[in-house]
Amino acid sequence: MGERIDRVVRGVQALFQDLSENVREERMVRYIVTELQKGRRFDDVLADPYVHNNTDEDDRARLLENPETIRKIEDEIAAEFKDYRRMTRAGERDDA
Repeated sequence: MGERIDRVVRGVQALFQDLSENVREERMVRYIVTELQKGRRFDDVLADPYVHNNTDEDDRARLLENPETIRKIEDEIAAEFKDYRRMTRAGERDDA
């Protein structure tokens, strides 16, 4: 697994060396974050024609390393757990 991560990191570094690639990634991250904010699932967003037409498999792997993308995914996970905890606690009160 470490080799895969190293390869992704090297790919990210190469991407940032080329300004045009950086701009393209920035646009893609913005698109993904916007779609996630709309409540869409990450897998569904990555399957969008827009994403597939503007990225290849390596690009999509690098998107998963972008801090903004990761932050948004973490926010979505935290919100899901918060809702789950709230529902669980409500169920416990109903049983009491």
